[in-house]
Amino acid sequence: MNNFDLEQELAAAFTEEDTENNSTLKLALYMTPICPYCIYVRQAIAALGLHVEMRNIYERQHFNDLIAARNRATVPVLHISYTDENKEDVWMPESQDIVEYLKTVSG
Repeated sequence: MNNFDLEQELAAAFTEEDTENNSTLKLALYMTPICPYCIYVRQAIAALGLHVEMRNIYERQHFNDLIAARNRATVPVLHISYTDENKEDVWMPESQDIVEYLKTVSG
């Protein structure tokens, strides 16, 4: 998938409703403590003042969950789940894409 396809997929997945009512979102970042891209995303999360659950893939369960969802263990990956059961979970890779999305969520 190229960046253009990813942008179109993200645009379809995230509506203005998501950014206006982010209480319907549950965010979890699959990461490692030493990955520079993960550190970049964690710093952005802190700067934006967002609550995002950190899931270190050095813990076996988080590693297994990431592999089950994506068939790979590259990080960072933001897992976006919705309290609305009609919406599918989204697994967003790529640190810059994650940070740009988090900026829209934070308003």
